[in-house]
Amino acid sequence: MVNASLFRRLLGPAMDALPAAVRAVHDADADLTLAGRADIWVSRHPLARLLCRMMRLPAAGKDVPTLIRFSRLRDGEHWHRTFGQRSYSTRLVARDGLLVEHMGPATNIFRLSVADGALRLDLIGFRFLGLPLPRALRPACAAIETQQDGAFAFAIPVDLLWLGPIIRYSGRLAPIERR
Repeated sequence: MVNASLFRRLLGPAMDALPAAVRAVHDADADLTLAGRADIWVSRHPLARLLCRMMRLPAAGKDVPTLIRFSRLRDGEHWHRTFGQRSYSTRLVARDGLLVEHMGPATNIFRLSVADGALRLDLIGFRFLGLPLPRALRPACAAIETQQDGAFAFAIPVDLLWLGPIIRYSGRLAPIERR
């Protein structure tokens, strides 16, 4: 599976159980751009807002214009996300059967699974400036990607054990460009 997509390498045959809209995003053999709308809730706690700003996560809003570009790399993928006026990029690779997302000074480590017609990305590890954070200090996230009315749909909750919910964002996207 050398030329297989990053998610195909990680999920193997389980990839085939995903809805068509999710497979089209994560099993594409070319770069892909999706556009749509998202609803974003951000905690009112000043520290939560500061953390979201530092990580360039989306600002709070309803029906926010959203654009995500997925670019395949030889060893993984590059994702560039724009929510309204705020953008951020991440680089994703596979390591030891896990999805590793490099996001500025943070590294998220996810276990992928497929259940009930959805892709689940469970955060099982987190590093900041290369140092692993203990479970009590790291974020918790169980992101879901599925299909709604034929469109790619996502729901991403991020919590901190010691602070509570930090951000929740969800939306629907459709392909607008393949290269």
